[in-house]
Amino acid sequence: MLKRLAVNTGVQIFGKVISVAVSLITTGILTRKLGVAVYGQYILIVSLSIFFDTLADFGTSIIGVREAAKAENEKERVKIWSNVAILRLIMAMFSLGLGMILIFTWPDLREIRYEAVLAWSMMIFTSLAGSLGVVWQTRMRMQSKVLVEVMFPTVFLLCLWWFSGTISLAWVFGTYLIARIITLVWGWWIGRGTINFKFEDWKLIKKLLVMSWPMGVYLLVFSGYDRAIDSLMIRRFLGVREMAWYGLAYKIYGVLIQPAFFLVSGIFPILSQNPTVSTKVETSPLEKGRSTKTNNIFWISGGILLVTGLTILLGVWIFAPIMIHILAGVEFEASVQILRVLMIALVFAYLGHLVGFTLISKEGQREMLKLGIVILLFNFIGNLVAIPRFGVMGATWVTVLTEALSLLLMSLRLRKRA
Repeated sequence: MLKRLAVNTGVQIFGKVISVAVSLITTGILTRKLGVAVYGQYILIVSLSIFFDTLADFGTSIIGVREAAKAENEKERVKIWSNVAILRLIMAMFSLGLGMILIFTWPDLREIRYEAVLAWSMMIFTSLAGSLGVVWQTRMRMQSKVLVEVMFPTVFLLCLWWFSGTISLAWVFGTYLIARIITLVWGWWIGRGTINFKFEDWKLIKKLLVMSWPMGVYLLVFSGYDRAIDSLMIRRFLGVREMAWYGLAYKIYGVLIQPAFFLVSGIFPILSQNPTVSTKVETSPLEKGRSTKTNNIFWISGGILLVTGLTILLGVWIFAPIMIHILAGVEFEASVQILRVLMIALVFAYLGHLVGFTLISKEGQREMLKLGIVILLFNFIGNLVAIPRFGVMGATWVTVLTEALSLLLMSLRLRKRA
């Protein structure tokens, strides 16, 4: 088991190195070709897209992996995977419908409605790709998952690199849509036979939805304070240029936080199979052995995440001016200090990934929801007070405090469950 975990983590690290490189190169080209104002509009669409993608997922990927990891045989796993995919498609269509209503009713999207339609049309294809990801994560075949995840931005980058003319937002999101379809076809071919829509079981779908909704609402809350609230308030109080500066720094932050997600998602099936043994009931030697292995993996992973986060913090703090200059030029110089401060939030977020996923593995999704609502209120009030008074840096420090509070609350809740 530990050998497979090491292989999966190594594959994910290798894939993430490629993804980071591709994402940073893409960001550099987009910022220069679009300019500050248009890049700010790009950030607005992307920030809202993340919210609606989260609604489409609604916690089904995490719960799907957890339940499939508990299945006793392959036939039962395929049935779970198939019904998770059906549920995800239903949620994606629902989310897309709400997104279309927002596009044609919100005044701030009036000038970029066509571009938003292109961007949010990817939801259905993203849902199918995520369903395949549930399969690969359960089987701990992260090489397939990483291959598809790396291929998507790489295809877009190749198109962006090949096209030498002037690009628009419509070109950007149209090309993203094409790249998503191409990679989905490839991923579906790799994962053929693991999802069968003939296995629909509406009782199971309902059960999955009941288990997923607390996690789904939590993720919506998380995406709200993680991307939507600060971006929308910055645009409203400060303007599109400030939103672009903050958006670039946050884009780099989002890229650098992915290694934590990869590591924790790799150990999530193990955490789900081997829950910590309660001290209140008598347990067998086998259960105690599994619990010890799980605890060891938790603490080893925590050490790796802490060291990695601090290393990234130090490196980015030193090289932030060079990174921003290479990526976007002097127009985005204001992003340097924003990026440096966000790296403090990154350390808290690295550890928060581990604590949060561990709490979910113990069926603590309802507790995560309650904590998420508290954190959302803190983030909303914090941004409402800080942005008008302190500008973009106010939003940045609120992000740091939000991640620190999130880690503290989740840790206290996990300790009670141990």
